[in-house]
Amino acid sequence: MRYPRHMTLELTAKCNFRCPYCYCVWHEYPVLAKPELDTDGWKSVLDKCAADGVRDILFTGGEALLRKDLFPIIDHARRMIPDASLSLFTNASRLTEPLLKAFKRRRVHLATSLQGLRTYGAMTGTRRSYKRLLALLARAAELGWPIAVSLTITKANLHEAADLFAAAALSGAKSIQLGPTMAGGRAATRNDLMVTREEWAAVKKQIRALPDGRVSYSFCDEFICECRSDTPSELLKAWRDPDHTPCPAGKSFGVVGPNGTYRTCLHALPA
Repeated sequence: MRYPRHMTLELTAKCNFRCPYCYCVWHEYPVLAKPELDTDGWKSVLDKCAADGVRDILFTGGEALLRKDLFPIIDHARRMIPDASLSLFTNASRLTEPLLKAFKRRRVHLATSLQGLRTYGAMTGTRRSYKRLLALLARAAELGWPIAVSLTITKANLHEAADLFAAAALSGAKSIQLGPTMAGGRAATRNDLMVTREEWAAVKKQIRALPDGRVSYSFCDEFICECRSDTPSELLKAWRDPDHTPCPAGKSFGVVGPNGTYRTCLHALPA
Protein backbone atom coordinates (compact mmCIF):
# COMPACT_ATOMS: atom_id res chain seq x y z
CA MET A 1 0.00 0.00 0.00
CA ARG A 2 1.39 3.36 -1.09
CA TYR A 3 0.84 6.40 1.11
CA PRO A 4 -1.07 9.36 -0.44
CA ARG A 5 0.65 12.70 -0.91
CA HIS A 6 -0.85 14.24 2.27
CA MET A 7 -0.46 12.30 5.53
CA THR A 8 -1.55 12.84 9.13
CA LEU A 9 0.49 11.07 11.81
CA GLU A 10 -1.31 10.65 15.15
CA LEU A 11 1.77 10.39 17.36
CA THR A 12 -0.08 9.54 20.57
CA ALA A 13 -3.54 8.90 21.96
CA LYS A 14 -2.58 10.55 25.24
CA CYS A 15 -4.09 13.96 25.91
CA ASN A 16 -4.32 16.28 28.91
CA PHE A 17 -7.69 17.63 27.74
CA ARG A 18 -11.02 15.79 27.77
CA CYS A 19 -12.96 17.63 25.12
CA PRO A 20 -16.47 16.09 25.08
CA TYR A 21 -16.71 16.45 21.29
CA CYS A 22 -13.30 14.87 20.49
CA TYR A 23 -13.55 12.94 17.21
CA CYS A 24 -10.56 10.60 17.78
CA VAL A 25 -11.76 7.12 16.86
CA TRP A 26 -9.90 5.32 19.67
CA HIS A 27 -12.47 6.68 22.13
CA GLU A 28 -14.79 4.18 20.45
CA TYR A 29 -12.19 1.53 19.58
CA PRO A 30 -9.30 1.65 22.11
CA VAL A 31 -7.51 -1.14 20.25
CA LEU A 32 -6.56 1.44 17.60
CA ALA A 33 -4.36 3.31 20.09
CA LYS A 34 -2.20 0.53 21.59
CA PRO A 35 0.62 -0.20 21.66
CA GLU A 36 1.93 3.19 20.59
CA LEU A 37 4.82 3.32 18.16
CA ASP A 38 8.17 4.27 19.69
CA THR A 39 10.65 6.72 18.17
CA ASP A 40 12.10 4.18 15.75
CA GLY A 41 8.60 3.11 14.75
CA TRP A 42 7.67 6.64 13.74
CA LYS A 43 10.98 7.09 11.95
CA SER A 44 10.13 4.00 9.90
CA VAL A 45 6.75 5.51 9.03
CA LEU A 46 8.54 8.69 7.93
CA ASP A 47 10.97 6.63 5.83
CA LYS A 48 7.95 5.19 4.02
CA CYS A 49 6.52 8.69 3.62
CA ALA A 50 9.74 9.74 1.93
CA ALA A 51 9.83 6.65 -0.31
CA ASP A 52 6.19 7.09 -1.35
CA GLY A 53 6.53 10.75 -2.29
CA VAL A 54 4.57 12.26 0.62
CA ARG A 55 4.99 16.02 0.62
CA ASP A 56 2.60 17.22 3.31
CA ILE A 57 2.71 15.85 6.88
CA LEU A 58 0.54 16.87 9.83
CA PHE A 59 1.65 15.69 13.28
CA THR A 60 -1.14 15.41 15.81
CA GLY A 61 -2.51 13.25 18.62
CA GLY A 62 -4.00 13.12 21.19
CA GLU A 63 -1.64 15.85 22.27
CA ALA A 64 1.64 15.56 20.37
CA LEU A 65 3.51 17.82 22.80
CA LEU A 66 3.21 15.08 25.43
CA ARG A 67 5.80 13.05 23.51
CA LYS A 68 9.34 13.64 24.76
CA ASP A 69 10.71 12.51 21.42
CA LEU A 70 8.63 14.93 19.35
CA PHE A 71 11.57 16.93 18.01
CA PRO A 72 13.67 13.86 17.10
CA ILE A 73 10.66 12.64 15.10
CA ILE A 74 10.15 16.03 13.44
CA ASP A 75 13.87 16.41 12.71
CA HIS A 76 13.90 12.99 11.05
CA ALA A 77 10.99 14.08 8.86
CA ARG A 78 12.88 17.21 7.84
CA ARG A 79 16.01 15.20 7.01
CA MET A 80 14.13 12.61 4.98
CA ILE A 81 11.87 15.07 3.12
CA PRO A 82 13.67 18.44 3.23
CA ASP A 83 11.09 20.25 1.11
CA ALA A 84 8.01 18.81 2.83
CA SER A 85 5.33 20.99 4.37
CA LEU A 86 5.31 20.02 8.06
CA SER A 87 2.55 21.02 10.48
CA LEU A 88 1.65 20.28 14.09
CA PHE A 89 -1.81 20.36 15.65
CA THR A 90 -1.76 20.96 19.41
CA ASN A 91 -4.16 22.06 22.13
CA ALA A 92 -1.38 24.57 22.98
CA SER A 93 -1.55 23.91 26.73
CA ARG A 94 2.18 23.09 26.73
CA LEU A 95 3.16 25.53 24.02
CA THR A 96 5.65 28.19 25.15
CA GLU A 97 7.61 30.97 23.47
CA PRO A 98 10.81 28.86 23.28
CA LEU A 99 8.79 26.09 21.62
CA LEU A 100 7.23 28.57 19.21
CA LYS A 101 10.73 29.64 18.18
CA ALA A 102 11.86 26.01 17.89
CA PHE A 103 8.98 25.21 15.53
CA LYS A 104 9.68 28.33 13.50
CA ARG A 105 13.35 27.34 13.08
CA ARG A 106 12.21 23.95 11.81
CA ARG A 107 9.57 25.49 9.54
CA VAL A 108 6.80 23.54 11.26
CA HIS A 109 3.45 25.29 10.89
CA LEU A 110 1.18 25.28 13.95
CA ALA A 111 -2.55 24.85 14.41
CA THR A 112 -4.74 24.72 17.50
CA SER A 113 -8.35 24.76 18.71
CA LEU A 114 -10.22 27.52 20.49
CA GLN A 115 -12.94 25.48 22.16
CA GLY A 116 -14.81 28.30 23.81
CA LEU A 117 -14.59 31.54 25.77
CA ARG A 118 -17.00 31.32 28.66
CA THR A 119 -17.38 27.65 27.75
CA TYR A 120 -13.64 26.92 27.44
CA GLY A 121 -13.40 24.87 30.64
CA ALA A 122 -16.46 22.77 29.82
CA MET A 123 -15.36 22.20 26.23
CA THR A 124 -11.83 21.12 27.24
CA GLY A 125 -12.80 19.15 30.34
CA THR A 126 -10.34 21.26 32.35
CA ARG A 127 -10.26 24.26 34.67
CA ARG A 128 -8.21 26.27 32.20
CA SER A 129 -9.01 29.68 30.73
CA TYR A 130 -9.00 30.72 27.09
CA LYS A 131 -6.87 33.78 27.95
CA ARG A 132 -3.52 31.99 27.82
CA LEU A 133 -4.33 30.59 24.39
CA LEU A 134 -5.23 34.01 23.00
CA ALA A 135 -1.98 35.42 24.42
CA LEU A 136 -0.06 32.64 22.65
CA LEU A 137 -1.81 33.42 19.37
CA ALA A 138 -0.81 37.07 19.73
CA ARG A 139 2.80 36.26 20.60
CA ALA A 140 3.11 33.80 17.72
CA ALA A 141 1.90 36.50 15.33
CA GLU A 142 4.46 38.91 16.78
CA LEU A 143 7.20 36.35 16.20
CA GLY A 144 6.16 36.02 12.56
CA TRP A 145 4.91 32.44 12.93
CA PRO A 146 1.13 32.79 13.36
CA ILE A 147 -1.02 29.82 14.38
CA ALA A 148 -4.03 28.52 12.47
CA VAL A 149 -7.16 28.07 14.59
CA SER A 150 -10.05 25.63 14.35
CA LEU A 151 -13.43 26.27 15.95
CA THR A 152 -15.76 23.35 16.62
CA ILE A 153 -19.30 24.63 17.10
CA THR A 154 -21.34 22.76 19.70
CA LYS A 155 -24.68 23.32 21.39
CA ALA A 156 -22.68 24.60 24.37
CA ASN A 157 -20.66 27.28 22.57
CA LEU A 158 -23.15 28.04 19.80
CA HIS A 159 -24.18 31.30 21.45
CA GLU A 160 -20.61 32.63 21.34
CA ALA A 161 -19.58 31.44 17.88
CA ALA A 162 -19.11 34.96 16.53
CA ASP A 163 -17.17 35.95 19.65
CA LEU A 164 -14.91 32.92 19.19
CA PHE A 165 -14.20 33.91 15.62
CA ALA A 166 -13.53 37.55 16.55
CA ALA A 167 -11.25 36.56 19.44
CA ALA A 168 -9.13 34.32 17.21
CA ALA A 169 -8.98 36.90 14.41
CA LEU A 170 -8.08 39.82 16.68
CA SER A 171 -5.42 37.72 18.44
CA GLY A 172 -3.57 37.18 15.19
CA ALA A 173 -4.71 33.76 13.96
CA LYS A 174 -3.10 32.76 10.68
CA SER A 175 -6.41 31.35 9.43
CA ILE A 176 -9.65 30.04 10.93
CA GLN A 177 -11.59 26.88 10.12
CA LEU A 178 -15.07 26.37 11.54
CA GLY A 179 -17.07 23.16 11.66
CA PRO A 180 -19.97 21.58 13.54
CA THR A 181 -19.53 18.76 16.05
CA MET A 182 -19.12 15.45 14.23
CA ALA A 183 -20.79 12.26 15.45
CA GLY A 184 -17.73 10.15 16.16
CA GLY A 185 -15.09 9.45 18.76
CA ARG A 186 -16.08 10.73 22.19
CA ALA A 187 -18.82 12.75 20.52
CA ALA A 188 -20.48 9.50 19.39
CA THR A 189 -22.23 9.44 22.76
CA ARG A 190 -22.81 13.19 22.95
CA ASN A 191 -25.46 13.86 20.34
CA ASP A 192 -26.70 16.58 22.69
CA LEU A 193 -23.70 18.64 21.57
CA MET A 194 -24.53 18.44 17.87
CA VAL A 195 -26.03 21.57 16.35
CA THR A 196 -28.79 21.33 13.78
CA ARG A 197 -28.24 22.10 10.11
CA GLU A 198 -30.32 25.23 10.59
CA GLU A 199 -28.16 26.36 13.49
CA TRP A 200 -25.01 25.67 11.51
CA ALA A 201 -26.34 27.65 8.56
CA ALA A 202 -27.09 30.54 10.92
CA VAL A 203 -23.52 30.44 12.27
CA LYS A 204 -22.10 30.62 8.76
CA LYS A 205 -24.34 33.56 7.94
CA GLN A 206 -23.28 35.29 11.15
CA ILE A 207 -19.57 34.83 10.43
CA ARG A 208 -19.91 36.08 6.87
CA ALA A 209 -21.64 39.21 8.15
CA LEU A 210 -18.78 40.14 10.49
CA PRO A 211 -16.51 43.07 9.59
CA ASP A 212 -13.43 42.10 7.61
CA GLY A 213 -10.90 40.85 10.15
CA ARG A 214 -8.24 40.36 7.47
CA VAL A 215 -8.03 36.67 8.22
CA SER A 216 -8.84 33.85 5.82
CA TYR A 217 -11.47 31.39 6.96
CA SER A 218 -13.27 28.29 5.75
CA PHE A 219 -16.15 26.06 6.75
CA CYS A 220 -16.19 22.28 7.13
CA ASP A 221 -19.80 21.15 6.71
CA GLU A 222 -19.55 17.47 7.72
CA PHE A 223 -21.75 16.20 10.56
CA ILE A 224 -20.83 12.53 10.06
CA CYS A 225 -17.99 10.70 8.35
CA GLU A 226 -19.46 9.33 5.14
CA CYS A 227 -16.54 6.85 4.95
CA ARG A 228 -17.64 4.89 8.03
CA SER A 229 -19.78 1.80 7.65
CA ASP A 230 -20.66 1.53 11.35
CA THR A 231 -22.59 4.79 11.71
CA PRO A 232 -25.97 4.02 13.36
CA SER A 233 -28.92 4.23 10.98
CA GLU A 234 -30.63 6.92 13.07
CA LEU A 235 -27.57 9.17 12.70
CA LEU A 236 -27.38 8.49 8.98
CA LYS A 237 -31.04 9.38 8.63
CA ALA A 238 -30.60 12.60 10.58
CA TRP A 239 -27.22 13.76 9.29
CA ARG A 240 -26.39 12.23 5.91
CA ASP A 241 -26.00 14.96 3.33
CA PRO A 242 -28.05 14.11 0.21
CA ASP A 243 -25.72 16.31 -1.84
CA HIS A 244 -22.56 14.73 -0.43
CA THR A 245 -19.80 14.03 -2.91
CA PRO A 246 -17.17 11.41 -2.04
CA CYS A 247 -14.22 12.95 -0.23
CA PRO A 248 -10.65 12.17 -1.37
CA ALA A 249 -9.92 10.11 1.76
CA GLY A 250 -7.36 7.44 1.01
CA LYS A 251 -6.61 8.97 -2.39
CA SER A 252 -5.01 12.34 -1.73
CA PHE A 253 -4.63 11.96 2.04
CA GLY A 254 -4.37 9.28 4.71
CA VAL A 255 -3.68 8.74 8.41
CA VAL A 256 -1.36 6.58 10.51
CA GLY A 257 -2.72 6.11 14.03
CA PRO A 258 -0.81 5.83 17.33
CA ASN A 259 -0.15 2.10 16.91
CA GLY A 260 0.88 2.38 13.26
CA THR A 261 -2.45 1.33 11.72
CA TYR A 262 -3.28 3.07 8.43
CA ARG A 263 -6.70 4.66 7.93
CA THR A 264 -8.09 6.68 5.05
CA CYS A 265 -9.06 9.67 7.20
CA LEU A 266 -9.09 10.99 10.76
CA HIS A 267 -12.69 9.92 11.32
CA ALA A 268 -12.67 6.55 9.57
CA LEU A 269 -11.88 3.04 10.79
CA PRO A 270 -9.24 0.77 9.24
CA ALA A 271 -10.33 -1.01 6.08
